[in-house]
Amino acid sequence: MALCCLFFVYCSRHLISTTAKDFFSPISLDPYKQGRIACANTLSDLYAIGAHRVDTMLMILSVSTKMEDEHRDIVTKTMIRGFNDACALAGCRVTGGQTVFNPWPVLGGCASTTLVEHEIIRADGLVSGDVLVLTKPLGSQIAANLALWLGDEAKWRKASAMIDLDTALRAVQKAEEAMMRLNLHASALLGRFGAHGATDVTGFGLLGHAQNLAQVQKQAVTLEIRKMPIIRGLLALESCVDANYQLSKGFSAENSGGLLVALPSRPSAQDFISALQSPEFDGPEAEAWIVGEVVPGDRTARLAEHCQVMAKLKTSNAPAQVVAMFRTAEERGRLWEQRMKQEQTARL
Repeated sequence: MALCCLFFVYCSRHLISTTAKDFFSPISLDPYKQGRIACANTLSDLYAIGAHRVDTMLMILSVSTKMEDEHRDIVTKTMIRGFNDACALAGCRVTGGQTVFNPWPVLGGCASTTLVEHEIIRADGLVSGDVLVLTKPLGSQIAANLALWLGDEAKWRKASAMIDLDTALRAVQKAEEAMMRLNLHASALLGRFGAHGATDVTGFGLLGHAQNLAQVQKQAVTLEIRKMPIIRGLLALESCVDANYQLSKGFSAENSGGLLVALPSRPSAQDFISALQSPEFDGPEAEAWIVGEVVPGDRTARLAEHCQVMAKLKTSNAPAQVVAMFRTAEERGRLWEQRMKQEQTARL
């Protein structure tokens, strides 16, 4: 469920705010991307109820006490720049916040806005026959860890038995692009296509958030997940390195994940996806899928008996930097650092 609070103000206008705890430690090795991801994640709780015009953001920042002063200053300033740039894309302003000291550089925020009653997409309106759409691919938690495994000889040895280096680099890049993308336009389209409810998909995974959504329904329905769009190469890593992430079961946490939207029919779901991928909104690179259906039930969610795992998703148009395996973690680390520096230079 979207973790935001609605307060009645006056004349059917509501003050809406995310929770004050929407922050996390580094998800990306690139501090600029980390800032973008942190902002996108914070805003998604509001986007899930149709609040696509957000007024203000309070930044929650912790400055690392374990980094060298020079590195700390660069990382902190770069994270803030990424966060501010994402806010600018969202049309909201950072008007304040809180800064503390912490071993890890942590970033997040608290966003707020106002909506009139008819603009709110409440979560409890799903009915049997609704079609479920997901607006971002799955696997971001594993992808974030994969970026770290590339520099860890022992963990990469395990991972490389299941994924080659080129696919790994592309998977991390694909996940970071998705995590940085705002759910702004998906939110703006909820009302246009008559959405009956939505939630952002984050810490509980796709099925976990579907279960949370099912529990608050007015009608006795079940959300049945029939497809799981997973970034190529990541499914094979769900349990072979350092933990069982339960990606194939729908419980792998997502960072700044997409919206799971209930739309009244398959044509409306297809039209929603087409509109989202139009140049006016996110464009053709923003993938979205019909992933399930709402059926009569008991306010639960489940994977269909023959749930299709869609693991062959298109990757970024950016060419891979290598086509052969590197033998050492040091070489892979240098490669990944080179790619980040190239991206940072391109942003200047």
